Amino acid sequence: MNQMLKKLIDQEFMTQTQAEYLETAITNKDNIIISGHRGHGILPLLATLGSVAQGVGKLKPVRNIEKDLNDDSADYYMIGDLKDVDYPSLLLNILANEKVSIITLKDADHSFSVMKLLSDVYKTNNESTKTYQLIECIKDADDLKKIAKIVKAVQNDQGKLERTTL
Repeated sequence: MNQMLKKLIDQEFMTQTQAEYLETAITNKDNIIISGHRGHGILPLLATLGSVAQGVGKLKPVRNIEKDLNDDSADYYMIGDLKDVDYPSLLLNILANEKVSIITLKDADHSFSVMKLLSDVYKTNNESTKTYQLIECIKDADDLKKIAKIVKAVQNDQGKLERTTL
């Protein structure tokens, strides 16, 4: 297992089961969307999952949209907190590309519905082969940052999202 994942297990940010599940999801090139407030550990999780992705293929951090998204050799694009960008439109364009997988954030600064975005992806290209992993990060009553849940979302042939919670 990736050392950074082990560190998050030791910090009680995630369970062993969650870590193994996410490592497998990255190996399968699932699209990963991490949601929560910045103080809930979403940035360290983004970095950790980026490290895992780098271990199984080529990871391209996106800083310059036009330049970085034209790197066809990337297995994964990692999209952190980009400023002055229409984030939902950017994600829609990337997710509509069948050959691309992403690891990205959905924090309080980005006010859009992830489920609506995923439905819009299907409407854009009628493509239903992608798997999405939606990770929700929280702070619990003891002020401990952790993963609250992981939801696997896939679209059936009619474009309806079918969700399974880990």
